[in-house]
This record gives sequence, C-alpha cells and structure tokens, in this order.
Amino acid sequence: MPLGMEKNMKRWSARWYFLPLLIILALSLFFSISCVSQGTRVSAFYDAGASNLTVTGSEFSQYLLYRFDTEASQLMLTTPSAADIVARFSSPIVGDVAILAITAEGSYPVTVNGGANVTVKSSASIVAGNTTKIIFCELNNVTKGSEAVTFY
Repeated sequence: MPLGMEKNMKRWSARWYFLPLLIILALSLFFSISCVSQGTRVSAFYDAGASNLTVTGSEFSQYLLYRFDTEASQLMLTTPSAADIVARFSSPIVGDVAILAITAEGSYPVTVNGGANVTVKSSASIVAGNTTKIIFCELNNVTKGSEAVTFY
C-alpha cells in the first residue's frame, strides 16, 4: 500500500469515530438536561447548622439530605405532618416510598420526631454522631383527612 494511502486511511477512520462520538455527546446533554428539569427533587442538601429543624412539606420534597452540626449538642429534626408528606406525591398510593438521609457531623446524635400522624420506628429515631443514616418514608394511608406515614 502506498504511503499516502495509509495516511488517508487513518484520517478516514478518525472521522468515522468523530460522528458517533458527537451524537453520543449530544444525546447525553439532552438527557441530562431533561432529567434535571423534570425531577421534583433536587440533589441539594439542607444545612441546618447547629439548630433544631422542623421540616416543611415543601422542604421534604425538595431536599434529599439534611445536615446537622452536632459538635456542641444533640439536635432534633421534626418531620412534616403525614398530610403534608402525602400531598407532595403527584398520585400517592399506599406503599409509596420517599428516601432521605440525615447527617450528624459531630459527637452528638440527631433525634428524629414525627409530625402529626407520622410514626418514626426506633430504627430511624436516632442518627448517631459522625454518621449518616438513610431513612425510608412509607405511605400507609393516603385517604384525605386520614393520611398516615411511617419512617423506617
């Protein structure tokens, strides 16, 4: 094969990879933008600092992680009412689950208390110091006026 032909073959194969790479890049940008704009939750965290926190229904649906500075004392997170939590689901059904995480950055723990009609099981009631606990929130009753939720 002549020397010039070998060089052209290498250039052609490099062009062949460029087009699929460009398509993949464009699709990944499209899907990453559409995922961000359509989600109801964001990946941001709520920094409660060294204060107790009563979470509103809006905050519950917005934040995935609640961070507490427990270097000086034990702190408390109080959940929204079951009605506020159920209202945040677009079409709630019994058994739906929401996930959140609580971080205690310091020696002292964070205590989790339930709002109205929210049961907090012992497995979810204390976040030990210097740890992060993932908590599952299950909808037990979605009937208007009788909403009930359990945190595990």
